[in-house]
Amino acid sequence: MKHSQYNPDRFTRQSQRLPTRDYAAKGDYYVTIRTDQFQPLFEIPELRNILKDTWNALPTRFPSVTLDEFVIMPDHIHFILRLNPTPQNAPTLGSVVGAYKSLVAVAWLRHIETNNLIEYPGKIWQSNFYERIVRKSELEEKRRYIHNNPTRRKKHIPEM
Repeated sequence: MKHSQYNPDRFTRQSQRLPTRDYAAKGDYYVTIRTDQFQPLFEIPELRNILKDTWNALPTRFPSVTLDEFVIMPDHIHFILRLNPTPQNAPTLGSVVGAYKSLVAVAWLRHIETNNLIEYPGKIWQSNFYERIVRKSELEEKRRYIHNNPTRRKKHIPEM
């Protein structure tokens, strides 16, 4: 069986992606990535640092990517990035997000192994991510949402 071809017995999850959209096309993309099992892993300071450092390094790996807003919540991250593809360098949104998730996971596993931290889980991510193509008219609204997310969360979670 070829894994590159669709097999309804193997792939049961429906894609959220627009079938006619070229996800290497120029545009702004709003992305949410969640932790595996909604665990509050991103409260771990070392992992938060890895998330930030990897985010800031993405344009080095993908020169046609421009970073915009970014926030780390306890069990998910939100960000906006812009793809500015050139004919010789056109990564897809999926390849950028996949690389980000992979680089974070590898750095985290190295940190766990180096510091003998067996109590921390090795699996970080849910297998997919949520994405939305951002229209120019809604870009500022999405930026505000991301920027204000931590404050909004604190208002809705009672102190213990």
